[in-house]
Amino acid sequence: MGIPEKLVRMKRAQGDTLSSSLFNIALESVIRKALIQAKGIKMNNNNELTAVAYADDIVLIAESEDDLRNTSITVLIQRNLNISYLKVDDYKFERVQSFKYLGAEINENANRHEEVKKRIKVANICYYSLIPLFKSRLLSIKSKITLYKVIVKPVAQYACSTWATTKSDGGKLGVFERNILRKIFCPMRNNDGEYEVRGNRELDDLYKKPTIVGSLKSTRTSWAGHVWRSEGMIGSITKWKPGIKRPRRRPRQRWVDRVKEDLKLLNVRNTEEYANDREE
Repeated sequence: MGIPEKLVRMKRAQGDTLSSSLFNIALESVIRKALIQAKGIKMNNNNELTAVAYADDIVLIAESEDDLRNTSITVLIQRNLNISYLKVDDYKFERVQSFKYLGAEINENANRHEEVKKRIKVANICYYSLIPLFKSRLLSIKSKITLYKVIVKPVAQYACSTWATTKSDGGKLGVFERNILRKIFCPMRNNDGEYEVRGNRELDDLYKKPTIVGSLKSTRTSWAGHVWRSEGMIGSITKWKPGIKRPRRRPRQRWVDRVKEDLKLLNVRNTEEYANDREE
């Protein structure tokens, strides 16, 4: 692929300070060689996007199979066939329905349901590791709320700014949060002297902070503002409109659809224009 022979022969030692730099040089050489004749998708600014790469994860992008074949690296996939592997030249790679990328769960259905479930599971593990502190009578309720907001809640909301959540996803997150708040505020004693579990409305009155779903929407909206103001690749990709129609049936809500719905609750209609005006 045009990598210098000396670089290939150099043995990579564990803990070598040059290993990361050598890896970047080798990968850069491979990418440049592979995309010499590549044709990607044309963005709104007339630039072409041919590949997206982060570390050793590379995604080749083309408008047609013929354009993809012009790259030095060709991935052959047959549509509508349940194949268990991907073939790259003479090499076979396992095909999976989901995988973890930068700590987030990516699946072939392009939804976040499993990701939300996994974040809740990981956050619960974090919470139960701190259960002695949440049960302690030496800590005040205010300290326990801070413990939840600073340590547990961020685990559940990791990468939530990119989620296109549904009502069901929001319900699961709400149940997770209320279970922790009930532990923090403890059961109450009724007129008969028996302990009762606190209701949802009472928890809201005691907590007096934005719910986990509310803070998720706020984080997502804030990220959308950065994306719409961006003049780089991330802004171009988000604003890009492919020249194809969405399939029939009820269309699945996209991330941008969820953001616009959140902003409608704030009486914001011209979302992109509003994002560009920082003073508002």
